[in-house]
Amino acid sequence: MAVRTLGRRRPARRRTVCPVGICAAGGSTRAAAISLGALQVLRATGWMGPETYLCYVDEGVGVAAALQQECSTVVVIDPDDGPPTLPRDVELDDVSHLRPGTDPGGPCDRRLAAGAVVTGRVTYPSGHRGRLVLAVPRLTADAPEVVLAHAAAHPAFPHETVPLDDGHVEVYRQLGRHLGAHVVGTLLRLAA
Repeated sequence: MAVRTLGRRRPARRRTVCPVGICAAGGSTRAAAISLGALQVLRATGWMGPETYLCYVDEGVGVAAALQQECSTVVVIDPDDGPPTLPRDVELDDVSHLRPGTDPGGPCDRRLAAGAVVTGRVTYPSGHRGRLVLAVPRLTADAPEVVLAHAAAHPAFPHETVPLDDGHVEVYRQLGRHLGAHVVGTLLRLAA
């Protein structure tokens, strides 16, 4: 028999702040492969543990979902051509190094960006402040050889819209692992 209590309210649930929130896109095969690669690196390096908030979302929705958790650090893996539209209370640092090179559809060496990760600050409605680490797929000079070779043969990479075969998916996963390594480097700098 269930006991029913009338006139009593449940105590308000206190919002707990998790240390790290990770938002990974999974709306398409390309997005899922990039996210999977990055998550493999974050897990292997200890940045993803049992207390980590993890959400998978369709492309373009990720930032708001991750920010609702009021994590001290929010990592957003955004496979779009980004940076994404951000809420008013998020301030990104300089994003100019995320721009692809001078010839986006041209030879691989002219499509390289200076970086793939940018940081920012978040002020939550509760007044709590946190950090945002935004990772977007970019070709950088230190990308794995397989990624650069694929980019040389496919001018639209890493934003291809054609159906992907297994080989393409693996290249996107490798790009995600490379992106994950850049995220870990950024997290280590922030923790120092």
